[in-house]
Amino acid sequence: MSLPYCLMADLHLHRWSSFAQDLPSGLNSRLSGLLSEITRASVEVVKAGGKHVVLAGDVFHVRGSVAPSVLNPTKDLLKSLHGGLGVEFIIIPGNHDLEGKEATRLGSAVTALECDHVSIENETVFRGDLGAWLFPWFERVEDLKAQLERRAPEEGVVCDAIIHAPIDGVIAGLPAHGLDPEYLATLGYRNIYAGHYHNHRAFPGGAVSIGALAHHTWSDVGTKAGFLIVNPLEGSYRWFKSHLPEFVDLSKLAETDPEMIPLLVDKNYVRVRVAASKVKEVDEARQELLDMGAIAVLVQAEPKPPVETEGRAGVSVKSGASLEVSVTEFIGSMKDVTDPKAVSEAAIAVLASVETMGE
Repeated sequence: MSLPYCLMADLHLHRWSSFAQDLPSGLNSRLSGLLSEITRASVEVVKAGGKHVVLAGDVFHVRGSVAPSVLNPTKDLLKSLHGGLGVEFIIIPGNHDLEGKEATRLGSAVTALECDHVSIENETVFRGDLGAWLFPWFERVEDLKAQLERRAPEEGVVCDAIIHAPIDGVIAGLPAHGLDPEYLATLGYRNIYAGHYHNHRAFPGGAVSIGALAHHTWSDVGTKAGFLIVNPLEGSYRWFKSHLPEFVDLSKLAETDPEMIPLLVDKNYVRVRVAASKVKEVDEARQELLDMGAIAVLVQAEPKPPVETEGRAGVSVKSGASLEVSVTEFIGSMKDVTDPKAVSEAAIAVLASVETMGE
């Protein structure tokens, strides 16, 4: 009998630098958060009556290389969860886990996790305890399609598939790769669960993008991250939203109700564009979002729109431009100056000395 199991993908375990620090233990803070989500998922699957956690690719982030400071705490956690909860792990490699283009035991970083409670499936295999075929990463979509068609269930046979591959339509704007949901629905699998794209989305016909375990970079803005608890007897699943911070770009939310902004930024990483010409204005924008609960704020300052005013002798001076630019443009517009560059440099030097005297 197939018990419920947890399904997650695109963990991208890594010593992240952005918005991260080393904890007193030496563990990277964002890596610690990701490991805590594995623990949370393990607890949920045990509560559901299962014991397996399936990692559908891209367990590690850096292709072909795993730092000891990432590998060791990962191994320690899986061992601890097995000892404390009886959880066992099943892993298929994704493209980020591989040294080369294809999945092999020798060239797969996740092979380093293999032990009595961690199974690594570097080749296509059927797992009766999951009721599913498992397919590792294939560089060519055509090769994966051939494998899927070869293992497609006969009429009357119910089984699922777990893959690491780009399903078309999961993220708007990305080019198609020929693995569209309509095609997958014709193969006869009840559900096809896919890692690779960092957005959870389900399609008619049984294709399901698992989504990443958490937001990792600004590329994940607007995506759904978390993990699934799958019930293979019913062919259903429940999605659990990630508890880790999201990457939020307020610049892409122009129509957002101002009253909703505090809810969007609270406990998240936030990016915003502001029209500002002074450091003080940038700092004020950052502090306002931090006061709303943002963990970290990236302010992208854009020049204020120039406001033209009539200066002496009818010369237009752009408000908001730097003093050096204004002086250079003003002198350059004067017809009776024989060497505008030299005069501009002299004028700027005088202004600079005046500013210094006033400090």
